Amino acid sequence: MSEKTLSWGLVVATYQREKILPQCISLATQQTRKPDEIIIVDASDNWNETRTHIMTAIAAAHPDIRWIYVPAHQRGLPHQRNQGIDLATADILFLLDDDSLMTPTCAEEIMQVYEADEARRVMGVQAALIDTLPGEFVVQDEQKATGSKGWQEQWLPLIGGIQRFVWKHIFLMNNEVLCVPYNGSLPSYSVPASLRALGADSVKIFHGCRMTFRREVIAKEKFEPLLLYYALNEDMDASYRVSLHGMLLEASRAHLHHFQSNSGRLHRYAVTAMSAMNQAVCLCRYSNNLKRDKFRFYLLTSRRVIAEIFKDALSRRWSFPQVRGILTAFRYAPIVFALSPEELTEWYPEFQKQFVATGRAPSLKALSAALMAAHSIS
Repeated sequence: MSEKTLSWGLVVATYQREKILPQCISLATQQTRKPDEIIIVDASDNWNETRTHIMTAIAAAHPDIRWIYVPAHQRGLPHQRNQGIDLATADILFLLDDDSLMTPTCAEEIMQVYEADEARRVMGVQAALIDTLPGEFVVQDEQKATGSKGWQEQWLPLIGGIQRFVWKHIFLMNNEVLCVPYNGSLPSYSVPASLRALGADSVKIFHGCRMTFRREVIAKEKFEPLLLYYALNEDMDASYRVSLHGMLLEASRAHLHHFQSNSGRLHRYAVTAMSAMNQAVCLCRYSNNLKRDKFRFYLLTSRRVIAEIFKDALSRRWSFPQVRGILTAFRYAPIVFALSPEELTEWYPEFQKQFVATGRAPSLKALSAALMAAHSIS
């Protein structure tokens, strides 16, 4: 006997994506199993204009859905997602990116997995990525640049049978390899045959554009508030902490296309630097053995230098922005690890704000002076 019928809601954090956001929302309303609620937290300057458009052009045609469209209390993916979670009431929350485009049966396939989970051991289910757009429409937005012809398409087919190994262990294009588990290892669960029959299989870490969680567990864990802006690790951090409560699955029949809009993105240099910095911060916050995990962090970050050299070169980014980003993280990570929890709470948000505002890392001298001033005040 399966679990009772569950409700689901879509929570979308958005910033400067007024072109593709309506298509993301429209596809949610066209699901074979419609959402009970749609919550949008918008940090854009023109959020009210986008809200008016969506509420009149889309929401008005679906009065059976609970609609909430609010401005962000604070710009930043983790903060906006947490704001949306606080507003949600559905049993299952789809925390999709604003450029994630669901096929018509995506939600139904995911909800079948949750409802077949008699023991309530499943805490999260992610959709399966597809390369093609759902339906026959053209996205009126610019995609993220991938370099000349896209190095993945140009080079990986040439290496044949070892492609998966190279992708995972050389280019480090895999969240499980990039994760440094706070408890020493990634949890492992046995997936029941009843769930496998629905096309569900175990995964260790989620990909942020296609996550869904039981509301009670993600409301308990939340997204890390010290990570202010979009960068690798907010999804890894949250999904790892959720996995400590129960299994994470991927529903292979639930298809979603991640468009990867270029609108509102930070520069590659800043994103790459903060991805590694974010990881160091999360280790300080949650690791049960920081000495062990500092070593793992520096080992992984050394490997990332090599990976980013390959990726920048193959994409013909001759300024090597991703390499410079990782090297910047190497420079500042010792400061992160040296700070007390209270100092980190004060220091890291300011670091990120200065970094994003100027496009370059703040000087160590200025940061040291700020820390000394904070100490004298306290």
